[in-house]
Amino acid sequence: MKFSYNWLQSFFYPVKSSKAGAKQFNRVKKKLAKPEKLAELLALHAFEVEEVEKTGMDWILDIAVLPNRGPDCFSHLGIAREIAAITGLKYTGPTWAVKEDKEIKAKDFVSVEVKNKLAGPRYTARVICDVKVGFSPKWLRERLEVCGLRPINNVVDVANYVMLETGQPLHAFDGEKLQDRKIIVRFAKEGERIVTLDEEKYDLDGNILVIADAKKPVAIAGIKGGKAPEIDLKTKVVVLESANFNSRVIRRG
Repeated sequence: MKFSYNWLQSFFYPVKSSKAGAKQFNRVKKKLAKPEKLAELLALHAFEVEEVEKTGMDWILDIAVLPNRGPDCFSHLGIAREIAAITGLKYTGPTWAVKEDKEIKAKDFVSVEVKNKLAGPRYTARVICDVKVGFSPKWLRERLEVCGLRPINNVVDVANYVMLETGQPLHAFDGEKLQDRKIIVRFAKEGERIVTLDEEKYDLDGNILVIADAKKPVAIAGIKGGKAPEIDLKTKVVVLESANFNSRVIRRG
Protein backbone atom coordinates (compact mmCIF):
# COMPACT_ATOMS: atom_id res chain seq x y z
CA MET A 1 0.00 0.00 0.00
CA LYS A 2 1.30 3.46 -0.90
CA PHE A 3 1.86 6.03 1.82
CA SER A 4 2.87 9.68 1.45
CA TYR A 5 5.93 10.63 3.50
CA ASN A 6 4.75 14.25 3.76
CA TRP A 7 1.34 13.09 4.91
CA LEU A 8 2.92 10.93 7.61
CA GLN A 9 5.17 13.84 8.52
CA SER A 10 2.13 16.05 9.05
CA PHE A 11 1.20 14.07 12.16
CA PHE A 12 4.50 15.08 13.73
CA TYR A 13 5.66 18.34 12.15
CA PRO A 14 4.12 21.15 10.04
CA VAL A 15 4.53 20.62 6.31
CA LYS A 16 4.57 23.50 3.86
CA SER A 17 1.60 23.24 1.55
CA SER A 18 -0.89 25.47 -0.22
CA LYS A 19 -2.63 28.10 1.88
CA ALA A 20 -5.88 26.14 1.80
CA GLY A 21 -4.32 23.08 3.36
CA ALA A 22 -1.51 24.55 5.44
CA LYS A 23 -3.44 25.13 8.66
CA GLN A 24 -4.23 21.45 9.15
CA PHE A 25 -0.50 20.64 9.24
CA ASN A 26 0.41 22.85 12.22
CA ARG A 27 0.92 20.11 14.76
CA VAL A 28 3.68 18.85 17.04
CA LYS A 29 7.12 19.98 15.84
CA LYS A 30 9.01 16.71 15.58
CA LYS A 31 10.71 15.75 12.33
CA LEU A 32 10.69 12.18 11.12
CA ALA A 33 13.80 10.42 9.91
CA LYS A 34 14.54 10.82 6.21
CA PRO A 35 12.43 8.57 3.96
CA GLU A 36 15.09 5.91 3.42
CA LYS A 37 15.92 5.75 7.13
CA LEU A 38 12.24 5.64 8.05
CA ALA A 39 11.81 2.73 5.65
CA GLU A 40 14.64 0.90 7.42
CA LEU A 41 13.03 1.47 10.82
CA LEU A 42 9.67 0.20 9.61
CA ALA A 43 11.28 -2.85 7.99
CA LEU A 44 13.17 -3.66 11.18
CA HIS A 45 10.26 -3.22 13.61
CA ALA A 46 7.00 -3.55 11.69
CA PHE A 47 6.56 -4.06 7.94
CA GLU A 48 8.66 -4.56 4.85
CA VAL A 49 8.92 -1.42 2.72
CA GLU A 50 9.03 -2.60 -0.87
CA GLU A 51 9.99 0.74 -2.42
CA VAL A 52 10.79 4.36 -1.58
CA GLU A 53 10.17 6.63 -4.56
CA LYS A 54 10.51 10.40 -4.84
CA THR A 55 7.63 12.14 -6.61
CA GLY A 56 7.70 15.91 -6.90
CA MET A 57 8.15 17.35 -3.41
CA ASP A 58 7.06 14.13 -1.72
CA TRP A 59 8.22 10.54 -1.29
CA ILE A 60 6.11 7.41 -1.60
CA LEU A 61 6.65 4.51 0.77
CA ASP A 62 5.18 1.29 -0.60
CA ILE A 63 4.58 -0.60 2.64
CA ALA A 64 3.61 -4.28 2.70
CA VAL A 65 1.14 -4.14 5.58
CA LEU A 66 0.38 -7.64 6.85
CA PRO A 67 -3.28 -8.70 6.48
CA ASN A 68 -3.72 -9.20 10.22
CA ARG A 69 -2.66 -5.57 10.76
CA GLY A 70 -5.09 -4.20 8.19
CA PRO A 71 -7.66 -2.92 10.68
CA ASP A 72 -5.13 -0.63 12.39
CA CYS A 73 -2.51 0.04 9.71
CA PHE A 74 -4.29 0.35 6.35
CA SER A 75 -4.20 4.12 6.82
CA HIS A 76 -1.79 7.02 7.24
CA LEU A 77 -3.01 7.47 10.80
CA GLY A 78 -2.27 3.83 11.57
CA ILE A 79 1.25 3.97 10.14
CA ALA A 80 1.85 7.24 12.02
CA ARG A 81 0.91 5.49 15.27
CA GLU A 82 3.30 2.67 14.38
CA ILE A 83 6.09 5.19 13.73
CA ALA A 84 5.37 6.89 17.05
CA ALA A 85 5.67 3.54 18.85
CA ILE A 86 8.96 2.74 17.11
CA THR A 87 10.62 6.14 17.49
CA GLY A 88 9.09 7.45 20.71
CA LEU A 89 7.95 10.60 18.92
CA LYS A 90 4.63 12.07 19.96
CA TYR A 91 2.10 12.37 17.19
CA THR A 92 -1.12 14.36 17.01
CA GLY A 93 -4.08 12.79 15.27
CA PRO A 94 -6.69 14.71 13.28
CA THR A 95 -9.62 16.43 14.95
CA TRP A 96 -13.14 16.74 13.57
CA ALA A 97 -16.02 19.10 14.24
CA VAL A 98 -19.51 18.57 12.84
CA LYS A 99 -21.95 21.46 12.63
CA GLU A 100 -25.39 19.96 13.14
CA ASP A 101 -28.62 21.50 11.89
CA LYS A 102 -30.97 21.52 14.87
CA GLU A 103 -34.08 21.93 12.73
CA ILE A 104 -33.46 19.35 10.00
CA LYS A 105 -32.70 15.71 10.74
CA ALA A 106 -31.06 13.08 8.54
CA LYS A 107 -34.20 10.94 8.81
CA ASP A 108 -36.07 13.69 6.96
CA PHE A 109 -34.00 12.85 3.87
CA VAL A 110 -33.25 9.14 4.11
CA SER A 111 -34.24 6.03 6.04
CA VAL A 112 -31.81 3.17 6.72
CA GLU A 113 -32.81 -0.47 7.17
CA VAL A 114 -30.35 -3.33 7.69
CA LYS A 115 -31.98 -6.65 6.82
CA ASN A 116 -29.15 -8.86 8.09
CA LYS A 117 -27.21 -7.65 11.14
CA LEU A 118 -24.63 -10.43 10.84
CA ALA A 119 -23.72 -9.38 7.31
CA GLY A 120 -23.87 -5.66 8.04
CA PRO A 121 -23.38 -5.14 11.79
CA ARG A 122 -23.10 -1.37 11.54
CA TYR A 123 -24.37 1.08 8.93
CA THR A 124 -24.49 4.82 9.47
CA ALA A 125 -25.48 7.61 7.13
CA ARG A 126 -25.05 11.36 7.32
CA VAL A 127 -26.89 13.85 5.13
CA ILE A 128 -25.26 17.01 3.79
CA CYS A 129 -27.54 19.55 2.10
CA ASP A 130 -26.93 22.46 -0.27
CA VAL A 131 -23.76 20.87 -1.58
CA LYS A 132 -21.79 22.54 -4.37
CA VAL A 133 -19.95 19.90 -6.35
CA GLY A 134 -16.75 21.04 -8.04
CA PHE A 135 -12.99 20.65 -8.11
CA SER A 136 -11.07 19.83 -4.96
CA PRO A 137 -8.30 22.20 -3.81
CA LYS A 138 -4.83 21.54 -5.19
CA TRP A 139 -3.38 20.13 -1.95
CA LEU A 140 -6.16 17.53 -1.74
CA ARG A 141 -5.80 16.49 -5.38
CA GLU A 142 -2.05 16.11 -4.89
CA ARG A 143 -2.51 13.92 -1.81
CA LEU A 144 -4.80 11.55 -3.70
CA GLU A 145 -2.61 11.41 -6.80
CA VAL A 146 0.50 10.62 -4.77
CA CYS A 147 -1.34 7.63 -3.27
CA GLY A 148 -2.50 6.41 -6.67
CA LEU A 149 -6.09 7.70 -6.68
CA ARG A 150 -7.58 9.85 -9.42
CA PRO A 151 -9.30 13.05 -8.23
CA ILE A 152 -12.95 13.15 -9.33
CA ASN A 153 -14.79 15.92 -7.50
CA ASN A 154 -14.72 17.50 -4.05
CA VAL A 155 -17.31 15.13 -2.54
CA VAL A 156 -15.77 11.88 -3.78
CA ASP A 157 -12.26 13.17 -3.12
CA VAL A 158 -13.02 13.99 0.51
CA ALA A 159 -14.46 10.50 1.02
CA ASN A 160 -11.30 8.96 -0.44
CA TYR A 161 -9.09 11.27 1.61
CA VAL A 162 -10.78 10.22 4.84
CA MET A 163 -10.34 6.57 3.88
CA LEU A 164 -6.62 7.04 3.22
CA GLU A 165 -6.14 8.96 6.45
CA THR A 166 -8.24 6.88 8.85
CA GLY A 167 -8.74 3.53 7.10
CA GLN A 168 -12.53 3.83 7.23
CA PRO A 169 -14.11 3.54 3.76
CA LEU A 170 -16.84 6.04 2.94
CA HIS A 171 -19.25 6.16 0.03
CA ALA A 172 -21.32 9.09 -1.17
CA PHE A 173 -24.74 8.82 -2.81
CA ASP A 174 -26.82 11.53 -4.44
CA GLY A 175 -29.71 11.54 -1.97
CA GLU A 176 -32.21 12.72 -4.56
CA LYS A 177 -31.47 9.71 -6.78
CA LEU A 178 -32.37 7.15 -4.11
CA GLN A 179 -35.83 5.71 -4.82
CA ASP A 180 -38.23 6.71 -2.02
CA ARG A 181 -35.21 8.05 -0.10
CA LYS A 182 -34.47 4.60 1.24
CA ILE A 183 -31.25 2.70 1.96
CA ILE A 184 -31.71 -1.02 2.52
CA VAL A 185 -28.79 -3.32 3.32
CA ARG A 186 -29.80 -6.76 2.04
CA PHE A 187 -28.69 -9.70 -0.02
CA ALA A 188 -29.31 -9.43 -3.74
CA LYS A 189 -32.24 -11.17 -5.35
CA GLU A 190 -31.74 -13.69 -8.11
CA GLY A 191 -31.78 -11.96 -11.47
CA GLU A 192 -30.90 -8.48 -10.20
CA ARG A 193 -28.21 -6.54 -12.04
CA ILE A 194 -26.16 -3.46 -11.32
CA VAL A 195 -24.09 -1.04 -13.38
CA THR A 196 -21.16 0.16 -11.26
CA LEU A 197 -19.37 3.50 -11.29
CA ASP A 198 -16.83 2.18 -13.79
CA GLU A 199 -19.79 1.28 -16.05
CA GLU A 200 -19.29 -2.47 -15.67
CA LYS A 201 -22.43 -4.63 -15.57
CA TYR A 202 -22.77 -7.36 -12.94
CA ASP A 203 -25.33 -10.12 -12.55
CA LEU A 204 -26.10 -10.58 -8.85
CA ASP A 205 -27.18 -13.57 -6.80
CA GLY A 206 -28.30 -14.29 -3.27
CA ASN A 207 -24.74 -14.51 -1.92
CA ILE A 208 -23.93 -10.88 -2.69
CA LEU A 209 -24.63 -8.20 -0.10
CA VAL A 210 -25.90 -4.99 -1.65
CA ILE A 211 -26.99 -1.52 -0.70
CA ALA A 212 -30.38 -0.95 -2.29
CA ASP A 213 -32.99 1.75 -2.48
CA ALA A 214 -36.69 0.93 -2.59
CA LYS A 215 -36.40 -0.40 -6.15
CA LYS A 216 -32.94 -1.76 -6.96
CA PRO A 217 -29.34 -2.30 -5.80
CA VAL A 218 -27.32 0.92 -5.82
CA ALA A 219 -23.98 -0.49 -4.60
CA ILE A 220 -22.22 -3.79 -3.96
CA ALA A 221 -21.49 -3.60 -0.24
CA GLY A 222 -17.84 -3.04 0.55
CA ILE A 223 -16.77 -3.41 -3.08
CA LYS A 224 -18.21 -0.97 -5.64
CA GLY A 225 -20.70 1.84 -5.87
CA GLY A 226 -23.45 1.88 -8.45
CA LYS A 227 -23.77 4.29 -11.35
CA ALA A 228 -27.41 5.24 -10.71
CA PRO A 229 -26.98 7.41 -7.57
CA GLU A 230 -23.49 8.75 -8.35
CA ILE A 231 -22.44 12.28 -7.41
CA ASP A 232 -22.44 14.77 -10.31
CA LEU A 233 -22.42 18.53 -10.84
CA LYS A 234 -26.18 18.71 -10.22
CA THR A 235 -26.02 16.97 -6.83
CA LYS A 236 -27.39 19.06 -3.95
CA VAL A 237 -28.05 16.43 -1.27
CA VAL A 238 -25.29 13.98 -0.34
CA VAL A 239 -25.91 10.85 1.70
CA LEU A 240 -22.57 9.78 3.15
CA GLU A 241 -22.20 6.11 4.07
CA SER A 242 -19.85 4.77 6.74
CA ALA A 243 -20.33 1.09 7.44
CA ASN A 244 -18.79 -2.13 8.65
CA PHE A 245 -19.57 -5.29 6.74
CA ASN A 246 -18.80 -8.92 7.54
CA SER A 247 -15.53 -9.60 5.70
CA ARG A 248 -16.47 -13.23 5.01
CA VAL A 249 -19.66 -12.11 3.32
CA ILE A 250 -17.80 -9.53 1.23
CA ARG A 251 -15.17 -12.05 0.09
CA ARG A 252 -17.87 -14.59 -0.72
CA GLY A 253 -19.67 -12.07 -2.89
